[in-house]
Amino acid sequence: MSGSAPYPPPLPNPPTDGITSLTFSHFDDEAATNVLLSSSWDGTLRLYKKSPEATGFESTSVQKAAENVPLLSACFGHSLRYCYGGGLDGVLYQVDMERGETQTVGRHDKGISALCTSSTESSPPSSSPFFGCMASGSWDGTLKLWSTKSPSTPSSGSIFETSVGGKVFGMDWVENTLLIATSGRKVHLYDIRKSGEAFAAVSTQQRESTLKYQTRSCALFPNSEGFALGSIEGRVAIEYVEENDITAAQGKKKYAFKCHRVDDTVYPVNAVAFHPRFGTFATGGCDGSVVMWDAKHKKRLVALPRLETSISALAFSKGPTGGSLLAVAQSYTFEEGEKDHPDDQIYVRTMLDHEVKSSK
Repeated sequence: MSGSAPYPPPLPNPPTDGITSLTFSHFDDEAATNVLLSSSWDGTLRLYKKSPEATGFESTSVQKAAENVPLLSACFGHSLRYCYGGGLDGVLYQVDMERGETQTVGRHDKGISALCTSSTESSPPSSSPFFGCMASGSWDGTLKLWSTKSPSTPSSGSIFETSVGGKVFGMDWVENTLLIATSGRKVHLYDIRKSGEAFAAVSTQQRESTLKYQTRSCALFPNSEGFALGSIEGRVAIEYVEENDITAAQGKKKYAFKCHRVDDTVYPVNAVAFHPRFGTFATGGCDGSVVMWDAKHKKRLVALPRLETSISALAFSKGPTGGSLLAVAQSYTFEEGEKDHPDDQIYVRTMLDHEVKSSK
């Protein structure tokens, strides 16, 4: 199925170099819903909010974390005011988006390629010290957890640290499950209800991706029962967390499929994002296309109009009407080396039910 409506005009004041991440706010306050955060190689964190006078989004804040330091990742803290950026220099920055003030939260030895907080607002069990924390994954092969409860005085050290044995290429956190995809085609799964050494031990669930080539992107199901992996070789794998308990009779058997291919050219799958209510998911590739998929019924739902260059990041809106908006970053990812390329742009598209909801 194809032929979807075109994208709306791009957002104003886009990043000027390499968009590395997009994420929507997850707060209950109506004034703080549907706010989009971006990070980029120009070293800025940018906030975009839906304009009350128009149907589009407006740029509300642009703050530079540090001079001449690209940001590889970003996430919200406990409010719109304090956001976090992961630097190529290995520094975790806290940025006051109102005052433009920056503080160092902590460090990795190499670039921080992934940042995330739990995507659920459910009440945490008292037995876990990790709910409400932020996770950072780095090219130095480590995972660290940080407290963001006191943004005015950020912690100078992580509250947990462990090796994941390879460069972190992707990370996601839903409910009790933290997913990390690393070099060597490894996948790590953590249960944050554990703590201390018991938490680290959960990574004995470490497994190898069913894909033959390097992982580029990953995302958990909204119910955290499974996950999707995107590879550099134009394939996506669907796997389940409790793979040993899954039987064919339950209809939950892991599988993989080809995507983001044009004639004989195969493109990396740079981004994967699940619809928070329907469980379908979007993929974005270096072919400039975004495609919606139904994982349960193993079928393609719709292909959005192709953009001018690579899709570097995707994000669905959250909250009660979660998934009604899809943010798409058009940003060349240098898969073909240095060359002239279209300007970086961010689009926020309203998604119709038939584009994101299974017909079965």
